This record gives sequence, C-alpha cells and structure tokens, in this order.
Amino acid sequence: MDKNTLIGALLIGAVLIGFTWFSKPDPTQQTPPPADTTHVVAQQPAAPQATADTAALDSTGAPILPPYQQAKEEKVIVLKNEKLALSISTRGGAPVEAVLADYLDQSKKPVHLFRKGDTRLDLPLRTLDNRMVSTADANFDIIEATDSTATLRMQLDESAYLDYVYKLRSSDYRVDFTIRGHELRRFLPVNIALQDIEWRQRIPQQEQSWKFEGQYSGIYYHYPQGDVDRLETTSEANEDIQETLRWVAFKDKYFSSVLIASATGFKDNKLTLKTEGEGSGYVRSGDFKGTFPISVKETETVVPFMFFFGPNDYDLLKGYDEGVDKANALHLDHLVYLGMSVFRWINQYLIIPVVTFLSGFLSNWGIIILLMTLFIKMLLWPFTYKSYMSQAKMRVLRPQIEAINAKYPGKEQDQMMKRQTETMNLYRSAGASPMSGCLPMLLQMPFLIALYMYFPTSILLRGQGFLWADDLSTYDAVISWNTNIPLISSFLGNHLSLFCVLMTVTNILYTRYTMNQSPSGEGMAGMKTMPYIMAIMFFFMFNQNASGLSYYYFVSTLITILQYFAFRWTLNEDKLLRQLEENKKKPRKKSKWMQRLEEAQRLQQEQQRKAQKQGKR
Repeated sequence: MDKNTLIGALLIGAVLIGFTWFSKPDPTQQTPPPADTTHVVAQQPAAPQATADTAALDSTGAPILPPYQQAKEEKVIVLKNEKLALSISTRGGAPVEAVLADYLDQSKKPVHLFRKGDTRLDLPLRTLDNRMVSTADANFDIIEATDSTATLRMQLDESAYLDYVYKLRSSDYRVDFTIRGHELRRFLPVNIALQDIEWRQRIPQQEQSWKFEGQYSGIYYHYPQGDVDRLETTSEANEDIQETLRWVAFKDKYFSSVLIASATGFKDNKLTLKTEGEGSGYVRSGDFKGTFPISVKETETVVPFMFFFGPNDYDLLKGYDEGVDKANALHLDHLVYLGMSVFRWINQYLIIPVVTFLSGFLSNWGIIILLMTLFIKMLLWPFTYKSYMSQAKMRVLRPQIEAINAKYPGKEQDQMMKRQTETMNLYRSAGASPMSGCLPMLLQMPFLIALYMYFPTSILLRGQGFLWADDLSTYDAVISWNTNIPLISSFLGNHLSLFCVLMTVTNILYTRYTMNQSPSGEGMAGMKTMPYIMAIMFFFMFNQNASGLSYYYFVSTLITILQYFAFRWTLNEDKLLRQLEENKKKPRKKSKWMQRLEEAQRLQQEQQRKAQKQGKR
C-alpha cells in the first residue's frame, strides 16, 4: 500500500465518517419522556359537564347536552385485510391501533405502528357562537361497519352531522378517509375557508437499537412540487411551514403512518418533534397542526384524504406512483432514506434493481449479499486494476526512488526540493503517476457510501437471518453485558457484533500485509498508523449498525484480498520494469499537472535562493 493508496483510503474513511454525522439525521440525544398529552379514552360511559350559557336546560333544570357530548359506551371497529388491521374508536372517530400482519416485532408478534393512547386526530371546530368543539373528545355513532368500510357520525344537532368515512383497500396498506358533512352551515360559520386539523403520534421502538432507530425516525413531509423533506431528529425541534404540504408522515426506521391530503394540500403547517427517553418503549413523539380548505355553503361538504399505515418498502411505495402523472405523484418512496444526490441515484438505479433481481429466485439473504458484492466488485474491477497497476509501478521503481533519496539525503529545504524534482522526473519518464493509484479509489467512493446508506434502511433485510445472525437489519450480538461503561457504551453499545469484529480483523490483517509491501520512507511512519486507527473507528461506527452492512464489508474485504493476490500472482514485475525502462527512452510530453508542479518547484527554489542571499547579508 503506497502513499497515494493510503491517501485514497483515508479519504474514503473520512467521507464515510462525515456522512455518518451529516448525511443522516443528527444523532439522538436522550431526554426524559415528555408528559403524555394523548387523550386516553375510558371504556365506561362519560360525558363532559355543560354550563348554562352553552347548553339548554330541561324541565328539571339540568343541561341538555348536544348529541356528540351525550354519554355513550365506547365501541371499536376493526377494518382488516391480509396486510393491515386498523382499529377505529367511536370516541373521537379516529384510528387508535394499527397492526401489520406481515411483520414481527422483537417479541415475534405482529408489529403495532401505534396502540390506543399513542395517537390522536382532531378537527377543532369553531362554532357559530364562537365555541371550540374538539372532535377527538366527541362521541361518534356507527352508521356502517364491515371488514373494509366504516362510517362514524358526530351528530351536531337534530339535522347537522359530521361523518368520518373509512375504506380499507384490498391487500393494501392504504385507507381512504373522507370527511363528509351535512348542513354544517347550521353549526359552523358559513364563510369558513380553512379548517384546523391536528394529528399527533408517539413512535414506538420497534428494533433492538434505540439509538440507531432514532436516527431514522422523525416527521417527513412532501411539497406538491415534488420535494420531500424531514424535521431534523434532535432532542426537540419545531418548524413552521407556510408552503402547502401534500402529506405528513410519522416515520420510524422501517414503518410509517402517513396522512395524505387532496391536491389542495395542507396549509399553515406547524411541526413539533421530541425525543422520547431510552427505555420508554418509544423513540419519538410528533405533532402536526395545519389547515385544509373547506366550504360549508352547500348542504353537503366532502373533503377526501388518505392514510398509509405500512412498511417503508421502496418497491411498494414507488409502485404507488406508477401510471400517475408527475404533478400528482406522491413520492412516498422518499420515506426510504437512500442518501442524497448521486448516492440515492446509485441505490435507486443500480443496487435496488440488483437486489430485486437476486431476491426473485433466492431466499437466503447471506447469499444475496455475497452475489451482490461480487457484482459490485466486477463492476469496479477496471478501477481496482488500474490502482493495483499503479501500485506495482511504484513498487518496481522503489530501488530507483531509494537511490534518489540516498543521493539527496537530509531534511534541508534545498535537498528536499532536488529529491522531489528528480523523483517526479523519474515518474514522468517511466510513465508512472502517483495520482493514478489514488483516483481509482476515489471513483469507488460513491458506491461504498451508497451501500452504507442502503443497508441500514432496507426493510428487505429485516428479520432475515444468516449463519449466527438472527436479523441482518440489526447487530448480531455474540457477547452482551449490562454494565454501562463510560464512553465505551455510548459509542460501542453493551455488546460485540461478530460480523463487525470479523470486518475489523480482516481490515487490520489486510492493512498489515499491504503496509509490509510499501516503502518506509520519511514521513510514512505517521501515515502507516492511520489505517489502523480508521479500522478501529469503523468498528465503533458499525458495532451497533446493521449486521448485513458489516457482513458486506467483511465479504468485500475478503474479495479484495483475493483480487490483490491474484493480481500479484499473474503480474510479471520484471517485465513491467523493462517496460518502464523502455518508456524512459521515448519522448514524453509533460502533462499540465506536471508542468504546474515543476513551475511551482522552480518558483520555490528561487525564493529559497533569495532568502539564502538575504541571510548572508
């Protein structure tokens, strides 16, 4: 491993570390769980008290409550298909529980996106007499209920009512949600143009690592022009958005609850995100407040919405936009974090299609990752070969470089400049370039970073085991402990991931071997320690990450070692040296880079001579 290969490796490591902190959402900060403001409904009948100025009185002087405030027993309707079971309560008329049949939690039970008490949907109604009525606290009546449809009614007076209409699509995670009003002008101001809506949810911890799940959890939202953004997942964040939003999502690492508006969207939006305490069973709590256009001038009022309660499956979410014109596309696939710009492009158009193809006829994800690694290595082989060839040229020229070092010994500036100039002349005449070994490694960086983004967020890995790893989407702890070790536990966790250990050991052994093949010139001692430091840093970075990611880098390093030995075995270094000696006899035009370097050296030498003359005076 020569100096330029080291530089390339260090650059790759630096970029990966940078993306860990800056490309992803910010690392979570543990805070005590906020007070639970979710409205929890009692199962027994209950009714709010009414005052004399807000309700009529009966013959005994007791207040006559409006229908939606009258005491009624709470009932729960369950809409169900083979993928989703959605429970809807008559107290508030909104969903209170969502269960995904195809996915299991850590206790091997179906995943609950939320449970009763975790979520609240409210339409604060400002009445004609300027009172505020909360639909979340109102009692709804069941008008219709089947396995796939439900209509719940909030009776406002003897003729005016507000309906929540739900329709669960067949074999789907989408639920059509329609707000339908009748004679709302008897209850609301006729000139109302915007109706408030409030939706809040606590996001439960579904995965082993609270820390890493929190990094991918938060509030995502979509602008109609196509952009998808997210609220940064710090300990607490607030954002006011005046632009129209098409949808808002409470998202964790692998699952999302999404409220989708009609084409008119949500306006006057306010988002609040808080971090729940580790050990609370939750990672985040989110709150969305906004408005949507409404008119009550006519007898009937209809406002369509849609819910999505399901997995962050890229192919599934991307498929929802098939056949939809660009202006109406929802872009729900952006709920899957694949990196930014070129990295997302690589994942979208290279990595995901390859994975989809392989998973079509293979069920073992360890084999799928192995074959994908081989494919990536074959794709990058031209760059790898060029890097190896550059290293070989530098290696066979080493005796001549050492002779130049012996010819111009010492650390004096003049000697160092002569040594550098003659070394560069040797490279130029032989047709070798120090940069040619570094550039191919840099060209591989986008692929390495893209895969670093893909593995931790791919739901396809969730629950898939390989060898000793029960779940490739999380760490494969072979040793665990309960004692909290300062600093160590914060970065490493209270466990050791075996694939991460194997990845680290393999990297250190490969680094040690290639270092022994490299010259130990001046200034190299410090650089030789850097790859070892980087390997240890990656160990701390990956130990709590997806074991599938560590397995990929482990296999990738093994293949790199095989490629390196195969290259060394097939390369005739004596023949390569003769070729370089022949190159010296050929006239070579200086490259622009070499010309600039030599010009810089010439100017530096002139400045040194002037400085020496002034010193003698």
